[in-house]
Formats: sequence, structure tokens, C-alpha cells
Amino acid sequence: MKHLKIVKFSSHLCCRQAFMLTLIGIFSLSVSRGQNLTPDPVQSIYPSKIFQIKKEDPDLMKKLSLQVMNNRTNEVPEYFRKKMRKIEKSKLQIQNNFPGISISPLQQKPGICPPVLQTNFEGNPQSSYYLLPLGYGPSECDIAITNAGKIVSISNTWIRYYNENGSLVFSDSLYRFGNSLLDVHVLYDPKADRFVFCSSYGYYNADPFILNTQGTLIAFSKSNDPMDGWNLYQLPFTDFHDNSVGDYPLLTISDNEIFITLDYYNAGNRYKHVEILQINKGEGYAGSSSLSSQKYDALLNGNTKGTMVPAQGGSTTYGPNMYFIMSNESGNNSNKYYVYEITNTIASGQAVLNRYGPVTSNIFYSVSGNLFQPGGIPLWNPPSSDAAYVQNAFFENGVLQFSQLTNVNGKAAVCLGRITGFPNNLTCTAKTVSDPNLYLSFPKIAYAGNSSSDNSAIVGIQHTGATTFPGLSAVYVNSNFDISALTTVKAGTDTINGLWGDYSGICRRYNRPGEVWFEGQYGSKTFPNINWIAKLKIPANCEEQTIVSKKLQSEQLNTSLTVFPNPFSNSSTIVFSLSQSQKVSIKIFDIKGRLLKTLANKEMKEGYHQIIWNAENVKPGEYFLRMESTGFSEVKKLIILK
Repeated sequence: MKHLKIVKFSSHLCCRQAFMLTLIGIFSLSVSRGQNLTPDPVQSIYPSKIFQIKKEDPDLMKKLSLQVMNNRTNEVPEYFRKKMRKIEKSKLQIQNNFPGISISPLQQKPGICPPVLQTNFEGNPQSSYYLLPLGYGPSECDIAITNAGKIVSISNTWIRYYNENGSLVFSDSLYRFGNSLLDVHVLYDPKADRFVFCSSYGYYNADPFILNTQGTLIAFSKSNDPMDGWNLYQLPFTDFHDNSVGDYPLLTISDNEIFITLDYYNAGNRYKHVEILQINKGEGYAGSSSLSSQKYDALLNGNTKGTMVPAQGGSTTYGPNMYFIMSNESGNNSNKYYVYEITNTIASGQAVLNRYGPVTSNIFYSVSGNLFQPGGIPLWNPPSSDAAYVQNAFFENGVLQFSQLTNVNGKAAVCLGRITGFPNNLTCTAKTVSDPNLYLSFPKIAYAGNSSSDNSAIVGIQHTGATTFPGLSAVYVNSNFDISALTTVKAGTDTINGLWGDYSGICRRYNRPGEVWFEGQYGSKTFPNINWIAKLKIPANCEEQTIVSKKLQSEQLNTSLTVFPNPFSNSSTIVFSLSQSQKVSIKIFDIKGRLLKTLANKEMKEGYHQIIWNAENVKPGEYFLRMESTGFSEVKKLIILK
């Protein structure tokens, strides 16, 4: 949970006092334009000597957790429910005004279709952390899937296993699991056929609310089935003797090792160090009594003040070298990035950390700013409000692709970038994804290509808006760096009572090129639902996706209609284009011809439009969609599967 001091404080501090200090910082933020950075020479940082990380006894860790865990950790206390009831009346009014059907024009490059939504289902439940005065803590979820389709989903306070059809296999509190608290990340290693996850660990009490993080938990699955158990290791935060505190572990996997980056900041919220841990993964999979490890201390200067993000492999793991990226995360506008490289394995005895940059992009990025939900309700998220953080990155075909927070025309937006010329001639090209009606945040990018010349990707994004409840979207990026229009993955149906989180989760299914799994937080009416999991596929040729009624089409009114996925279980997206403004009617009928739902019956502007039909409460079976506009009529059969 990046920057949020409410969860990074000594046990004697008052939770409310710590959070209010954070809140004051949000509103007193001023943004100034960054200065140009002079190029730095390559800097080599040699690691400290090899040290050992001791294996922990999972049963003992569970006993310790149960000793200090409030017996309400896995449930929501009644006094939390009372806090929520106070805003239910206003929420109901908002729901009546904005029933959750989002209809907005989309700007799309001709021939670039969005990713296709396939299997999708409910993910991990609500976090039990309740943060006064804002409500529940953020989800901060991540997801990984094996080649055989076994899923590990992890979020603040929860770990769950699913089959790829959405059936739940296992669910438990992360605190029971190993004193694990938050900042959770999970990856699947396609070469070892195992899972790895990391998180912060410490102790937690629900009432009074105390959350104290003490170090990093590292877990290696004993097989490709997470039900077979995990090898657990705890690594306390480093003491740099400058009053800095560890935060926000990030994880990646190479051919031989895992890497974890940790931010260290002091009480004034000033970043002092980025620590990189290089760890022998084979020893972790084998359950060795200790892990061979090295540490790097990447001191931060006035130009770089934030997270170093590791670049995961695209189509598989790579190595022995490992790449990292850092933006100018000082809160100022900038177009500069730094690239870091660890040059070898621990076993080689020759590993060093090199720093390259700054690398100059073709566009500037800037802070996201505040975000809002229907009814003008703020969607609190301090990290995105005060910096332009890189969210994640992958390395494939000699290209480092990354996703980042930014701002376009006063609204939170997404920056996507590609860095090439490794390692000595680095150049960066970037583009933004934005919507005039939406705030976009927490983008996660995954490789979706299938060859050495294919650099395509899918990006999962969380969205909210003045008339759109918080939900999930996605875009497809082709090899030429053309970006599709936003497509809705999950439409929200309510506001979020709490923080939005520091990140969402995304992963590639390695043996199925073009298949990507995305998990993120959305606004739900059903407590404690909060996360949604979806399988996305790269689009087929747009002409194959688009169904055009040629019989009724005219040159003046070229209207196309696309419905996907179909069949579906919960929701489907209706996409169409209008060559000019006209009245559009879209209705759903049952098999007996009875009107079930009117999705649209209004004048619409020229351009691309999309409508989400939320059919969660509709019985399975066959239904019919009829769209009518000037000179156009089309009927499509829809199949709902449960």
C-alpha cells in the first residue's frame, strides 16, 4: 500500500492521526513542472555479500497469527456495517440517477478492435481493513495462472485458488496463511511450473485498528498445484540507520532467480533507498532450510524519488540479466525514465546493478489528480493523486513495455510506453489512453504476442466517472503500437466506500498466446463482493468481429453492430458505430418475444458507442437483441450460461 502511512506506523501511533496527516498532504499538493535532467553515466552498484534467508515453519506461523489475530479478521464487524449504513440512503439516490448503463462515444483507430472478453467471474472478497474516515482499505489484487489452468488470486488479506472456469477451490485469510498483510504479488513460473508470491508481513488487530508491517514474506509453491502447500520464508526490513521504513514489495522471476524491490522512506515521506533482493529460486522450490540471496542499495537522488519496477518476461522468463524501470516520481511533470540492470546471477559472483539514463520520452507524464464517482463522491487514492507511478513492465523481443499513471486534460489517464535500444542506445516512445468522461487508473500490461516480431499487448484498466460507477476496462495494443478503444470488462453497479488501491493484477497464460487474465476492483451492490476476474483474448480481424446488416445498409448510414462475449454468464458488451447523429433503439426480448430490457432509446451522436448489458440476475437461456436506427435494423441471438 504505497505511501499510505496509516498502515506503516509504529504501534503507539493513532491510526486516525496518521491518516489525517496523509489526507492533509493530499489537498496541500502543488504540482510544478520538472526540470530537465542531465544524462548520467552508467553506474555500477555491487551487491552486499551473500546472505541466507531462513525458512519458516508454516504451522508455527499460523499459531502466532491466531494468537494475535482478532477473531473478527475473516468477518466484517457490526460496527463497520453501521458506518456503511450511514451512506446507503445517498447511495440509493445515486443508483436511481445512474443505473450503471454506460453509453459513451469511443475514439478508435480503424481496424484496431478491443480485446475480447471471455470467461469472467467474482474474485476475492472485501478487505477487512477499515480506515477512518474513508471506509474500507483497497483491494490491491494480483493473479497468476498455470499452463494447466490453476489460478492463484491474492489480495489484501485474502488468498484464493480457482479453476479456470471460475469454480472456487480454496479460500483463506492471508494472515492465517503466514502473518501476511498487504502489498501482495503472485507470479507463475512457466519454466519451473510453480507459483511464487510475496507480501509484507507483520501483525493486525481489527479494533482498535493496528497494522504494523515488519518485513517481506516470500512463498514458493511445492508443485504446480497450490493445494500441495508452500515453502515460506520471512525477511525482516533492512535497517539503513536513517529512520527509513520498508514498503511496497514488487516481484519478478528470471530463469534462475526471483527479484524483489522495496522502497524505503522516512517519516517525512521522502524516499531514501530502493533495495533489490536477488534470491535463488531453485532453493525456494526445493524447500531448502535457507535461501542464497544478495542485496543492492540503489540510493535515490533529487531526480528519482520512487518505485523501481521490475520487468517480468513476456512469453516466458528471461535471464541471467534482469531489467527494471523507474520514472521521475517526484510529483513533477517529466518525460524522463531510468533503466536499471542486474547483470548476472548470484552463482556467477559477477552480478552488479547498472543504471542507465535518463531516457527521454516523446511525451510528458504528470500526476493523475483526484478521482470521482457518481454523485461527486471522491474515490480516494493518495498514490495516484501525487505522483505518476509506473505500474508494471515486461521485457520481450528486446523491448521493455510499461504502463503508468498520468493525466490528460485534467483527468486521470494511462500512459503506455516502449523502450528499445538495450542497453546502450535507449529510446522511449509513449502514448496515452484517456476518455473525456472517465478517470482511468491502475493500468496493468501483459504480453499478448506470439513471435519475435509480435510486440502486441493487452492492458487492464480500472475506471470511474461522474456518471459511471467504478469498473474495469481494457485495451488492445498491436505490434505497431496502435491502441484500440476502451472496452468494458466489468461494469460497476455502486460506489466504492473506501480506497481504490495501488494496483490491479494481470498475467499471461504462457502456453496460450493471446490469452491474458485480469483482476481488478469494481463497485458492487453485493457485500462483500469487490474484485472481478476476467479472461481476455486478442481480437480477431475486425471484419470478423463486426456484423453489418448489408441488406439495410446505405452509404449515408453505415452502422455496425458487435456483441461480445456471446455466449456469456454475467455481462456482454454491445458495440456499434454511427456515421451521423440519429435515434437508436436497443432492446432485449425473451424467447417468447416479451420485452425484457430497454438498453437505449435516445438520440446518439456520430462515432463509436458501447453499452454493457448486466445480466447477472437474468436466468440462463436464449434471448434476442434488436437494434434499430435510421436505415438499419439488426436482430442477434444472445445465449446466457450460468
